[in-house]
Amino acid sequence: MKAIPLLTICSACVLVSGCASDSTDYYLRDSFGFKEVCLVDNKNVPPSFFIALRQAIQDKGLQVRTVSKTEQSCPVTVYYEAKYNLAYLKDARLLLTTEGHPTDIVNLRKNVEPATLADPASDSEPKIRDMVNRLLPRGTPW
Repeated sequence: MKAIPLLTICSACVLVSGCASDSTDYYLRDSFGFKEVCLVDNKNVPPSFFIALRQAIQDKGLQVRTVSKTEQSCPVTVYYEAKYNLAYLKDARLLLTTEGHPTDIVNLRKNVEPATLADPASDSEPKIRDMVNRLLPRGTPW
């Protein structure tokens, strides 16, 4: 009769210890094969897009280093383009280049006619996060 509580306690200890891990980057290493992404700052796009994009990549658990277009020292680089109609995001493109692999491209195209039905640039963060999630997929988005 005393063995049941002891067995329950031992089982709980095994289950809890199996969930603990010292490695915080295990899933990222298996998913992406890299921990750092270089982000090329496009000065032709409003800074709000860059800020939302950088934060979305960081929320994936990756380090982001901002680089110029001419810097070629990064094994993984994200380029971006975005077009706005007045203050509304019209379309955007993310390009992920990795040494030795084809370029991954994610596009966002929105019909902005009439412009009053479009999302303002300040509200485009969920769309940018969705693009990042398609570019860098994981089992759980964030």
